[in-house]
Amino acid sequence: MLRIVFIYVLLIALLITGCRPSSTSGPLKTPAPEPSTSNLPALDGAWTIHMTHSGGIIGLSRSIEISSDGKYTVMDERAEKIFTGEFSAEELSKIKEQVLSTKYIPPNAPDGMGCADCFIYDLKIQGDGEKFAVQLNDISLPGSGLESLVNYLRGLIEISLK
Repeated sequence: MLRIVFIYVLLIALLITGCRPSSTSGPLKTPAPEPSTSNLPALDGAWTIHMTHSGGIIGLSRSIEISSDGKYTVMDERAEKIFTGEFSAEELSKIKEQVLSTKYIPPNAPDGMGCADCFIYDLKIQGDGEKFAVQLNDISLPGSGLESLVNYLRGLIEISLK
């Protein structure tokens, strides 16, 4: 009986120490540096924007690709739908304005714990000889500076697939 109690106490002690943070250096005494911001590529000349919105508990897989000539393609892989169209000059101007007003803020540290049921956003922008690519999730998106742009592109996807 004493042996069983000892094993349970040992098991509980191991579980408790296994759950504590791995860093033993103590709390940070200085604030973390502010992340630097970076501009997205300029949308002069020929450019493309591609975003994939995937994941979540429902296994969503949608994407949008927009090119500088106004043509776009929206795809929903689960529903097996593809929609193509062409934005007006005014709509294309709004998209460019949205990108140009966005500043990306790289994260200071990794997300920490995983995000099993989060949506994943793969964003790629090519323009003016520059390439920008980032993968975000529901945890990293709000602090990235890209939330407004991602939500705008998600809205374009939703409107196209109705």
